[in-house]
Amino acid sequence: MGKYYAVKRGRCPGIYEDWQRAREQVEGFPNAEYRSFASKADALAYLRGETWRCPDFMKDTILVCVDGSYRDGVCGSGIVVCDQEGLREFYFWTDEPDLAKMRNVAGEILAVLFAVNYALQRGTKRLVIRHDFENLDKWISGEYRTKTFLTEIYREFVDFAKRKNLRIEFEKIKAHSKDPCNERADGLAKLATGRKRNVDWKLEVLRDVIRSDESN
Repeated sequence: MGKYYAVKRGRCPGIYEDWQRAREQVEGFPNAEYRSFASKADALAYLRGETWRCPDFMKDTILVCVDGSYRDGVCGSGIVVCDQEGLREFYFWTDEPDLAKMRNVAGEILAVLFAVNYALQRGTKRLVIRHDFENLDKWISGEYRTKTFLTEIYREFVDFAKRKNLRIEFEKIKAHSKDPCNERADGLAKLATGRKRNVDWKLEVLRDVIRSDESN
């Protein structure tokens, strides 16, 4: 899937779909300002100085921004969901010792699992996951071994979702890049570490989903 390059300050400000053309506008230009986006709507919002909003989607697509946090033995998960119905926010926490060992990484993995299950429940065909943790997709690709219960069920459930014809795309964004969607997910994850939640969600739900499917 292509990217959109928004040049806010450069030789010829605007939106470009080709990086070479965009680079010509900013390379060597004093105090150039530019960013890349997955959607044209996000790129336009950036040029207009608007706060982040849900982009216009193709049918059967959900975008989520996920993040995890950790404090005093509590893992927090934050999820911002965008689909054709608008924007929703979810956050929850766990203090399960085996999960707490992975600190904020556990929170982010749990956020992804929540999002995948959310997409499956709605019969979505495509799920785009924005995240800032560098290695989040490496357990799925097999580059990392699944050495813990959490990473094992992480890969198992994502593989299950793919067999259900859910197309999952991981979109890495730079940490601390001031991406509004990611910053909101980060804020929700931090809020959750105070043992706060707006959804009562447990990891065991995923096992139940798989078992239910196998019995049908």
